[in-house]
Amino acid sequence: IMDRNWIHLRDGSKDDYDLVITSTEFVPEGTVVTMKGVVTLNKDFGAGYSYDLILENGSVIK
Repeated sequence: IMDRNWIHLRDGSKDDYDLVITSTEFVPEGTVVTMKGVVTLNKDFGAGYSYDLILENGSVIK
């Protein structure tokens, strides 16, 4: 979607919360990674895609 991969990280602390990361890199499900990117608050992409907090332009550093 939008020429990005949408990575969803869940830490198990809440059933309905995950951290969304947009990236041009592909991360297979179940892979343990460390990523860096730009933290953005209250991002609204339109069409129902809105996030209180999102990490954009993520890249794998480990």
